[in-house]
Amino acid sequence: MRIVVVEDEYRVRSGVVKLIGKIKPEYEVVAEAENGLAGVDTIWENKPDLVIVDIKMPLMDGIEMLSKLKEKGIKHKTIILSGYSDFEFAQKAIKLGVSEYLLKPVTVNDLEQTLLNIEKEILMEKMLEANQTQVLSSIENIFQNIVMGGSDKVEEMYRFLSDRYGLGQNTEFAAVSVYYGTNDRDHINKLKIILADDLTGFGSGSFTIFDLALHQEIIVLIYNSENLQAYERFFQNRAIRDILGQDFKGLAFGWIQFTGPENIKNSINTIRKELKWSIVLGEDILISYPKTRQINTKLIHYPIELESASKACVFSNDPGRLNRLFEEFASWWRKELYHPAGVIEAFVRFASSIINVIKETDYDLYEAINQKETLQKLIDSITWRELHSALFSIIEKITAGSNREVQAVSLIVKKAVSLVNEFYKDGITLDQTAARLNITPEYLGSLFNREMGINFSTYIKGFRIKKAKELLIGKDLKTYEISRQVGYSDPKYFCRVFKETTGLTPGEYQKAYK
Repeated sequence: MRIVVVEDEYRVRSGVVKLIGKIKPEYEVVAEAENGLAGVDTIWENKPDLVIVDIKMPLMDGIEMLSKLKEKGIKHKTIILSGYSDFEFAQKAIKLGVSEYLLKPVTVNDLEQTLLNIEKEILMEKMLEANQTQVLSSIENIFQNIVMGGSDKVEEMYRFLSDRYGLGQNTEFAAVSVYYGTNDRDHINKLKIILADDLTGFGSGSFTIFDLALHQEIIVLIYNSENLQAYERFFQNRAIRDILGQDFKGLAFGWIQFTGPENIKNSINTIRKELKWSIVLGEDILISYPKTRQINTKLIHYPIELESASKACVFSNDPGRLNRLFEEFASWWRKELYHPAGVIEAFVRFASSIINVIKETDYDLYEAINQKETLQKLIDSITWRELHSALFSIIEKITAGSNREVQAVSLIVKKAVSLVNEFYKDGITLDQTAARLNITPEYLGSLFNREMGINFSTYIKGFRIKKAKELLIGKDLKTYEISRQVGYSDPKYFCRVFKETTGLTPGEYQKAYK
């Protein structure tokens, strides 16, 4: 697969190129460009299979570049790169025929899966172009190609369906979307076999089954039936039960009826969006459109007290209690029937607040969590299992972070850190700590700085400010009370040190994070 990368940031561009080289030898970056203007000429000259392009660039942005290429009639697959805040631009690009978009920073796993999906699309289109007669001989391939939009001979396919199979504008169809998420290939093949076995011999209609790997779903199309409602009941009462009786996890099932093969693609896109109802209804329920429009849901009541308690746990470094609060937060959304969009929004809000507090307490852990990636996984969740897993990945990272070895290696420095933990409220100093350890302040200061990478006074100030943050978030105390509890006898001096460290007064900090 021949690839052109268009990105104005050299570091990002070279990083993507290096990642591509590591993923698969057959993926060849044939050219690079640093803006959309240069990208148009580069793509015209190299005729790549795939273009990876940033949205925001000087001279000509990614959206304008794609429009110019479309005007020139240059055909290629496209992946756009965007920041989390550029999502609206990404949606506009998708309307220009973009296959997928990736959020920065790009990870190896995300890029690998996206390239694999693009490669499958290209192979399918080449197969269609190489042997259109063979494709038209298989109704499964015809339906799959219509859904994927991988051929410019759609009208010919509609005529073929009408002439050979009698499927015209008045034919009634039903589509079942089975989202399989992260299930492996063996489970997916098994899923198709169960569906085929259950449908064979049921009812008077015909059916076809095909896999849309790009969307991690199996599509079942049912047609030529006088009673599609019977098929709907069959799926809800038998097929789903048979599937869940096997070793399947994280599935979602959707149902939609429509008329005419020309409405297949839009109808499947519609039910695909409705699959998020599985989050609140459960994976054993057939999500039926437009019945979902008639579901009465409760108004969202966000548990702010759980958020506040969880943020306090982050400051106090109590991952065990934090895990219990996360479980309580997750359980909150199972008590009533809420709209899935509202539930997802609540999970994003909760995760954002926790991650922002982590950024305040442990920047290394904050980077390990990768806020953009975590929030995007929450937004993209189709099932409760995915939503729950994305949220609890934060706890996993916190637990892993709490198991990191202490930086200090010498017994003296470890004892000094322990004394800070024990006596920080009393305003302990370097001299007092050294005296307790029976060494000179100069030796302790030098050893501490060498092993901890920070001088003693800066360390103890940071420790006290961290404790102050914990009290500001977790307790209802006055500023002077907090000042005394963290070792500052003068509240005004405490406020000055706090603002110098955080950029906010204690009151402003409390309003921002509590």
